[in-house]
Amino acid sequence: MKAKKTGKKAAAATPPRALAWLERPHAGIALILGLGLLFWLCFAVAGTFSAAEERITGVDPVAYYAWIRSLAFDRDLDFENEYRTLVPQEALSEGSPVDPDGPRTATGHVQNVFAIGPGLLWAPFLAAGHVAAKLSGVPADGFSQPYHTAVFLANVVYGTAGALLLAAALRAWWDRRTSALAAVGAWACSPALYYTFGQEAMSHAPSFFAMALFLCAWLHLRKREAWWAWALIGAALGLAALVRWQNVTFAIIPAIDLLWKPDGKKIARLAICAVATVAVFSPQMAGWHVLYGSPLTIPQGEGFMTWLRPALLRVLFSGEEGLLTWTPLMAAGVFGLFLWSKEEKKAYAAMLAAVLIQVYVSACAGDAGWSFGMRRLVNCAPFFGVGLATVFTRYLAGKIRWAAVIVGACAVWNALFAMQYGGLLNTLYINDALHTLAEQHRVSVDALVNMDTLPDGTPFNIEEFARAHHFPRDAAPTVRQFIPDKLTVLFVFARRIVGLG
Repeated sequence: MKAKKTGKKAAAATPPRALAWLERPHAGIALILGLGLLFWLCFAVAGTFSAAEERITGVDPVAYYAWIRSLAFDRDLDFENEYRTLVPQEALSEGSPVDPDGPRTATGHVQNVFAIGPGLLWAPFLAAGHVAAKLSGVPADGFSQPYHTAVFLANVVYGTAGALLLAAALRAWWDRRTSALAAVGAWACSPALYYTFGQEAMSHAPSFFAMALFLCAWLHLRKREAWWAWALIGAALGLAALVRWQNVTFAIIPAIDLLWKPDGKKIARLAICAVATVAVFSPQMAGWHVLYGSPLTIPQGEGFMTWLRPALLRVLFSGEEGLLTWTPLMAAGVFGLFLWSKEEKKAYAAMLAAVLIQVYVSACAGDAGWSFGMRRLVNCAPFFGVGLATVFTRYLAGKIRWAAVIVGACAVWNALFAMQYGGLLNTLYINDALHTLAEQHRVSVDALVNMDTLPDGTPFNIEEFARAHHFPRDAAPTVRQFIPDKLTVLFVFARRIVGLG
């Protein structure tokens, strides 16, 4: 009896572990799915994302979608009708890669300089969209709204599934709490969040998913000797490359991992991995052969990459698209990759090398154009998750609650930024600019909006003026827009919640 009482007293004296609920088997899954639903509701209330209303438009989204639409409905790779239907003529710029009247390839086709992979991953959702189109009585032609909605729903699923896969990948090395928090940090506190719920049908959510799948396969299978393990790792890498071609450089990870081993079969395993990668990537090579007459090519041309003039500061620190400027928690993710453990030194070396290569490639690829942060490094987000888990373990091992607070604060900041980027404050910015212009010309705002010419003789178009004063998507925000306006975003969002408009 005494022994039992002593045991109870000892148990009572043991303080409860912080965030102990995250140690439950499915708590991490519930957390990520719950956050996915919460973000969706928040962006819907803010009016910055509605899958039922979003449209595939612009250069990159139309080119990605054209692959699967042309294959599924036309049974060919002639993209002229996709470009003509989805891209308004007035929106085409000189030399646009989605110009239906642009130059033809060597085989006489309209060019497509983007990857086939996103379209293939969207295909199951488009099949559901096709059924919805038939049932609702709208044209079942690949162009009506159900198909657009299907693509945006697919990105939500792939972005959220990427976070789930990342948490599963990190479980190879860490406990459930650390894995879940690091996965949430890499997803919700990086550009991956916006591209999961973005207004543009881009490839980044599928890329995040594919890279998380590759990381999960590699971390859990890398110490197995069976050939099928390395075939699966190679297949996951091939899928990632199919979605975004630059992901093929992550092949350095299994290469370093295998070649570092004193194993006589390492070359055979590396060969199996490479064959599987090429096999999964083969649809892209087949598409290139049809379009360009060669299974391997650089569709953008030889001058697309400036290999000797990398803009490293722009990629990491610029106000326009810098990774660490827009999503500061990723600095901890990068830093964590330098904290090599003795047991997994070669794994960290491989991951760090792969991330540095991606940073260099992004720095050589020129301006990212419209970009929520450094979108080209969304493929590195799963590895930033490894870095975050390492930092949490090294410096916050007994203070996991602080890790949750940091991740939560950065996720809120990122979500507010996504709302701002999505246009929540555009009316405020336009009204401010109108009042400033009205004061300069000493006219009322009501009179100004109806003018074709300003009092000083300058031509004036209210629609062009409004577009010019949206939140800048292809230029650096002002200091006010970058920091103080986050409180304004929060205030406007709160007003939307309580129905005050």
